[in-house]
Amino acid sequence: MVGASGVSVFWLAPAALLGLVLIALPVAIHLLVRQQSRRIDYPSLRFLRQSQLAAFRWRRVQDALLLACRVAIVAAAVAALAGPVFQGASRTAGYSERVVRAVVVEPGTDPTLAAGAGADAFASGSFTRARLADALSEAARWMDGQPPAAREVVLVGAFRRGSISAAQLKAVPAFAGIRFVRTPDAEAPRDLQWPVLRSSAGGLVLQARQLRLEDDETRVSDGAAEPVTPEIVRVIAAPADQPLADAALRAALAAGVRWSDAAARVLIVWAGADDGEVARRQDGASLVRIERPVPASTAASAVAEAIERVTAAPVGALEPVRISDEQLNAWSRPPGAVPGTARPADEGDRRWLWALALVLLGVEQVLRRTRGQGASEPVVEARVA
Repeated sequence: MVGASGVSVFWLAPAALLGLVLIALPVAIHLLVRQQSRRIDYPSLRFLRQSQLAAFRWRRVQDALLLACRVAIVAAAVAALAGPVFQGASRTAGYSERVVRAVVVEPGTDPTLAAGAGADAFASGSFTRARLADALSEAARWMDGQPPAAREVVLVGAFRRGSISAAQLKAVPAFAGIRFVRTPDAEAPRDLQWPVLRSSAGGLVLQARQLRLEDDETRVSDGAAEPVTPEIVRVIAAPADQPLADAALRAALAAGVRWSDAAARVLIVWAGADDGEVARRQDGASLVRIERPVPASTAASAVAEAIERVTAAPVGALEPVRISDEQLNAWSRPPGAVPGTARPADEGDRRWLWALALVLLGVEQVLRRTRGQGASEPVVEARVA
């Protein structure tokens, strides 16, 4: 709601305004309170006209100032409960001077290095996930619920090649700034063993694959192969999709998939699979549910990704090359305008209404003691029933 002076009012709890019906209570009490009568002695009652006493009588307001004070107390308390936020030009301008900051921390980063990233922010939150892209999405959802302020996402980490991309940064709203804080990181290992589950002429084998990581190339050599049971991995789909699922699994195993535990079992379930068949085959296996791959040409890669989701280490942990500072600077941008959809938070305006209610309560006490309730003008009644 915008007033004539250009000040808008936002109510944090507008349902509390229904409490304004309580204004009827002091009015009713004021009108229904028993008023004092003054007793007058007459030498004889025979000259008084007999009248009939009514069960109800209309009473006029005896002290309008006292009644108005009580009504104002109730109105101020109800308005304070509703939580008004008055937004004038100065407050709106102040929104752009404060920053809501989401700190996205790369896994493995020293927490003390990222602790100060949100120290000077109006509101801050820290987000850490196995993938920076997942943390960015969560940070964007968190910022949507924050009060009016400029938005900024600060990414803290070593930023090895492949850990973040321009496509993943699109999860950050266009009005939010992006800033990178690179942290010192230990040198990534250059020689690694990468177990691979693959098919061979005799069935499935788990092969120790050695990797030598260079800045410009990766050298791969295969070591000893150990036979494993074919039941180590299975794909279950709807009957109509089962031939495609089996072919996708064979193609994925022909290329080889990363595997970290020879004793583990993986059961991949496509949407539409029979639940009874899944329960019969699970038997302690790691269960991964995915949608039916569309188009069918992506089925093999979808199956490989599902297997590696539960058996492989993140690829980013193996990358020795970092993203260049020039690229990080190209992705950076300052915070933009305050989003118009931001919901105002409690800015302390309701405390003035509570203070007003307390002041009026004190005024009401003074008025009640000095004027009384109808005692200053007693009503003279001389009636004979």
